[in-house]
Amino acid sequence: MTIADFPAQSATELSLAATESTSTRVTVEGLQTVIFGPHSALYARVRDVVVALADLPGSERTYREETELAPDLLRAAIAGLGRPGHEIAADTWLRGALCDWAQVASPRLLLVLTGHFDLAIGAILALGNGSEYQQRCLAELDTGAALGVLALTELGGTNGADQQTRATWDSATGGFVLTTPSAQSAKFMPNVADSRTPKIAVVTARLIVDGRDEGVLPFLVWLRTADGAVADGVEIVRLPDKPGAPMDHAMIRFRDKDNDRVWLPREALLGGTWARMSEDGRLHCELEPRQRFHAAISVLGNGRLDLATAAIASARAAIAGLANYSRQRQPGDKRMSERDAVQLDLVRTLPATYAATVLGRRVRQMRAESVEPDAVQSLWSMLVKPLLSNAAKQVLSVMRERAAAQGAFRANYLVDWIENLEAIITAEGENQIMQVTAGKSKLDLTALQLPDTPALLPWYLKLLIKREDVIAVALRSRCYEPAGVVLGRDSAAIELASATAERLAATALLAEAAAATDPVAKGLIESMAAAYALGCIEARGNWYNAQQLLSPRMAGTVMHELVGQYRILVGGAPLLIEAFNTPHLSGAPMFAADYIEAWKAYAGWDDTTFR
Repeated sequence: MTIADFPAQSATELSLAATESTSTRVTVEGLQTVIFGPHSALYARVRDVVVALADLPGSERTYREETELAPDLLRAAIAGLGRPGHEIAADTWLRGALCDWAQVASPRLLLVLTGHFDLAIGAILALGNGSEYQQRCLAELDTGAALGVLALTELGGTNGADQQTRATWDSATGGFVLTTPSAQSAKFMPNVADSRTPKIAVVTARLIVDGRDEGVLPFLVWLRTADGAVADGVEIVRLPDKPGAPMDHAMIRFRDKDNDRVWLPREALLGGTWARMSEDGRLHCELEPRQRFHAAISVLGNGRLDLATAAIASARAAIAGLANYSRQRQPGDKRMSERDAVQLDLVRTLPATYAATVLGRRVRQMRAESVEPDAVQSLWSMLVKPLLSNAAKQVLSVMRERAAAQGAFRANYLVDWIENLEAIITAEGENQIMQVTAGKSKLDLTALQLPDTPALLPWYLKLLIKREDVIAVALRSRCYEPAGVVLGRDSAAIELASATAERLAATALLAEAAAATDPVAKGLIESMAAAYALGCIEARGNWYNAQQLLSPRMAGTVMHELVGQYRILVGGAPLLIEAFNTPHLSGAPMFAADYIEAWKAYAGWDDTTFR
């Protein structure tokens, strides 16, 4: 049985010919539980809200016009969900579903979601004190009347606790004065250039009290007022266009003149329970100055997770689109889907996509239940974001290439997803920096375990564990050669973070297989777990050979087993893809029941045109 044995249908209807049979429905529902957990109904409802926004790729708009779409889309999404912004931000599953489907069906909306919900509203919820000033800001963010952003990165870099933007306590006025002392300290890239929309920013700045450096803390700042005008003392310079992922990026300078400066009330400080400014101008803080920055950016963890799962959501949609198109495309006597090379591309991408999806969902579950301390949750996010977004990048690249001419046009969404993915890889911490930080963590990565990890592990997962253990020992001993082709500690740390994330992703699939009740779904999940782990081993073949962990005979076994699992997945692909619940994307021929008819409709042609 191959993918080609099934008739062409819309992306949401990919299934076996007997799609109404009870056994097929049970299998698909079992696979959807793997993807969405017990929240399939929530994800379906949010999907419909996002699709109804009708955020279609358009060729007639300029880059600047594209950047201006997001605020209206945000307000419409909040209204469609029927929940205020602070409730969406606080609901881990709702927020995740919104980001996932926005990346798929409203790519311009996705670009502002984590800044608004995770980094701005999230900071107020996590670090606010309930003051009138903060509540006024929150009320504007709740409806989308104002757009929330984080202004963290400086022109000289993010630089952690060494940021240079200053917030100086002014005892005469009982507030703070924000200043930009050098070009390097200008805030770089926050999306605040659009003058039509009010903007509220969480600005990280070095607090100076009576000449003392008190470390980097976050402050809540109205950057653009109700009519979009720039606040007193603020200079905003629009940055050049990007190739895609349109946002109104800008540089921000806080001027330092007596009659033109940025003054903030005492309540603008977001210090949570650990930092507050008393009325007499004293800072009361439980943390040492260098630790305050890390406490201040704790909200980044949610944003990293939301961006990661959004990235892999678009990988699922891309696979669904190509599968749908390939079963219609027939050059010569063979449909595209009958070609073994195309089938191989599909089944190579399915295990990585499912493994990344399941790991992201399980980390979200742990975050929703707060089963780990903040430092451990942060570590999970730093592992998940690179794994999921890098996997999505690989999948989207393959799907874009196989779609050929169809994939080149924005109408089929693939290129918009790829451009957004480039933004995701950079946002909330560039992927390589995340891997270096995670790999050098004081926490033991090899000790990280998912709930319900099976007690008995197959041989291929033990090989992933062995690689992780060898690299961890190399890092601890500062003898980095066993980590592979590395030049020092940072590149060895990247290898460790990658090895840990791959081990956890494979384990996540095995845990899902153990919990599955439908035998067909169980078998497919087990095949994907094996294929994913074996694929990781094959990709690291030189390393395993150098460590004398993979003999020629064993290497042959890996290849033989991998091909066997791929053959199983070719037959199960329609069910695996149907479980994605990908919506029909309006105006996208690759996702239509008949892509030729879709292009005819675009051209305004009918059957009489060619008589």
